[in-house]
Amino acid sequence: MTLALALLSVPGQGQGTPKTSLTVSGDVLTFATPDAADYANGFVNAASGITFVVTTTNGKQTHVTTILIRGTVDNLGNGKDIGQVQWRRADLPTWNNLTLTNAQVEERVQVPGGLNDPWSNTILFRVLLAWDRDAPAIYTATYEITLAQRDPP
Repeated sequence: MTLALALLSVPGQGQGTPKTSLTVSGDVLTFATPDAADYANGFVNAASGITFVVTTTNGKQTHVTTILIRGTVDNLGNGKDIGQVQWRRADLPTWNNLTLTNAQVEERVQVPGGLNDPWSNTILFRVLLAWDRDAPAIYTATYEITLAQRDPP
């Protein structure tokens, strides 16, 4: 089985002042061909994660920046559903199923030139496996990471 996930787009949705930018590295994910131990564990991890950095590019107003993630196709091929791809932040232990709906990865208050400016994290991925449903195949999917910005409450 081969699975590759690729970043579809990185739209910035910052509104008003200040403006923020999102930089993503490691946007194409690859997974090793699973072996018996991976099937026994029920998953195979991506070789590496993707790292994002959020930086204020201009303005002085405190704001809230949010990183969102979603899959862009519902099927990876050969009957494998997008929900069998899971993600988590590197600093948290809980895995989340990838869906076609935006899910919040992380949100922070950002003070230009101060608190959380810039800020970053890494998203890790894995694919669930089962002996009875996952024949050797090539699986492909894309995901989208979005930056949203708003005024603090």
